[in-house]
Amino acid sequence: MKTYPKLTYYDKHDIGKSCYAFDKIDGSNIRCEWNRKRGWYKFGTRKTMIGDESHDFYDAKEIFMEKYSDSLSRIFRDRKEYRNSESFVVFLEYFGETSFAGFHTESDKKDMILFDVSQYKRGIIPPKEFINNFEDTHIPDIIFTGQLTEKFIKDVQSNNFGLKEGVMVKGTEDKTIWIKKIKTFEWLQKVKNKYGEKFIKEDCDMRGDIFNQVI
Repeated sequence: MKTYPKLTYYDKHDIGKSCYAFDKIDGSNIRCEWNRKRGWYKFGTRKTMIGDESHDFYDAKEIFMEKYSDSLSRIFRDRKEYRNSESFVVFLEYFGETSFAGFHTESDKKDMILFDVSQYKRGIIPPKEFINNFEDTHIPDIIFTGQLTEKFIKDVQSNNFGLKEGVMVKGTEDKTIWIKKIKTFEWLQKVKNKYGEKFIKEDCDMRGDIFNQVI
């Protein structure tokens, strides 16, 4: 089953590009595959497949089936732009109230939110189309639309939007989808304090210019 691409940080070449910035939920990546004949038949985390009830994320499968399975199936079957596609992989974030850096509290009530859809032979659906076709199923809040600016980046880093982790920035350039991440310094500092510099350097893609700004 298709996996979600590793997100990298913005760089100077992204400044000025038209984009959509979505709230980046602090949780764990879950993927689910739909086939026109078999329905929802594959479920996984970023690295493993979710099988029986012994899997740590089996409840994510149950939450997905209750919350999203019917509405997404209808979209794939009914919308003309999707009727000829044999399969889709959807990507969601699994989280609870106190989830942090991919770690979860067992007693928390969990939820899921859809943040991307991949269409067979096409790839990730463009952000504007994603919003138009899937916003009613429950997708992340849209924090910003327009040209990516240094001011917006600094506003996210300073957490002027009251975010828990940061944003996913998506755009289309020459019919290619690009996706980048921007984290708040507040979230990065918490990760650094809890898990150490090695963890945070890896999250920052070893980018010294970002790491050195974390207090």
